[in-house]
Amino acid sequence: MRFAHPDTAWLLLLVPVMVLALAWSARRRDIALLRVVGEGVRERLTRSVDLSARRWRHVLSVAGVLFLSIALLGPQFGLQLSMAKRRGVDVMICLDLSRSMLAQDIRPNRLDHARYAISELVDGLGSDRVGLVVYAAHAFVQCPLTLDAGALRLLLGSVSAGDLPSQGTSLVKALHIAGESFNEDDQQYKVVVVFSDGEDHVGDAAAAAAELASAGVRIFTVGVGTEAGELIPSLSEDGSDYHKDRSGNYVKTRLDEGMLRDIARSGEGAYFRSTLEGSEIVSLLDRIDELDEKELGEESFRAYEERFQWPLILALICLLAETAISERQGQRREWKGRFA
Repeated sequence: MRFAHPDTAWLLLLVPVMVLALAWSARRRDIALLRVVGEGVRERLTRSVDLSARRWRHVLSVAGVLFLSIALLGPQFGLQLSMAKRRGVDVMICLDLSRSMLAQDIRPNRLDHARYAISELVDGLGSDRVGLVVYAAHAFVQCPLTLDAGALRLLLGSVSAGDLPSQGTSLVKALHIAGESFNEDDQQYKVVVVFSDGEDHVGDAAAAAAELASAGVRIFTVGVGTEAGELIPSLSEDGSDYHKDRSGNYVKTRLDEGMLRDIARSGEGAYFRSTLEGSEIVSLLDRIDELDEKELGEESFRAYEERFQWPLILALICLLAETAISERQGQRREWKGRFA
């Protein structure tokens, strides 16, 4: 058993608070009545009150709040296994995390803009499996191929420039790791999408793209930045300074569209330049849609059954019963005593 919303557990504290409040209220009412009218008159005034009914109303009120609190916790138990058949292509996204991606020639900066564009791409892919590789001088799989777009977005939001131990940019390593993420038995209908400014690449990325293309993998590139370029903010906490080379000169980074075009051409894909309105993502999705789709097979999902309905029903029953109970004694005993 588990709870979907454990952060609402504090609501259970309302139960003891309510018990104490009811007890304190009853005690205070009795003391106040005794002070005003005395014991004898108090008994005559409260003769028409059914104390047993009052106690039941209190019990039902507390029980209703208890069951309602449990329902809000979202109890779940009992696993349900379901199978889903999905069709589509496998898409591995390579995101550049080098220092130059902090440049602000495109707002708010290249990396944040790329993150937003990737989110739009994932939304548009729908039933396609998507994975994420991040790279600088080294590369690793941040998220393997998955149908869970929410998990990928969560992992995408957790990365930042400077996370990788050494700086520099090696797209070759990222392409190799992306290629290894696909099923070796079926290299058709695979896509790699690179988000980068195209600067400072080590090795022959175009040759690596051609190698993947020969195995049936299409390479698309998205250039992030401007040809005019911008200085690179430092990785200090306040980011008030800019990155300098060994000679003490400020380093200006520029979008290298030629490099990214060569990679896309070798990978039998296409190059797109990132824009503020995101039109390149629409064009990229159109190109991916042109690829033949295949069935990705069945994938099983295990999910807990929602059981909040039962405590919610019990809460409603208790609260409705509480309102239906009257604390006033029946009138028969009152008339009988009057004419006896």
